[in-house]
Amino acid sequence: MDINQQKEQFSNTYLQAVATVAGYSLYKPSVDDNSIDLGIAAKGETGRIRAPRLELQLKSTSRDILKDKLIRYPLILKNYNNLRMTDIAIPRILIVVLIPDNLANWLKQSEEELCLRHCGY
Repeated sequence: MDINQQKEQFSNTYLQAVATVAGYSLYKPSVDDNSIDLGIAAKGETGRIRAPRLELQLKSTSRDILKDKLIRYPLILKNYNNLRMTDIAIPRILIVVLIPDNLANWLKQSEEELCLRHCGY
């Protein structure tokens, strides 16, 4: 597996862990033709809206994307345009997972904890 595939898998795992602890489920569209990598869904009985969903474009980087309290991530125009559509049934967001430069620092594990480093924005 090359480093980009590792980053993608790490990002998927990070998001799966966060969604699981929050009580949500993830789903993967069978074809990615709308720049949607994953979807997140809640149970049908929760909240005001039944079975809410959110579609996600997932990116990962070890670049410094935090500048002046803003997140700056370069995105190709097609992906940007797919995210900003307003005439869609399910809202879409971009999640950028920040990963350490050194692969050895991505994950720390012991008998007492599992630490995935850094975080998603």
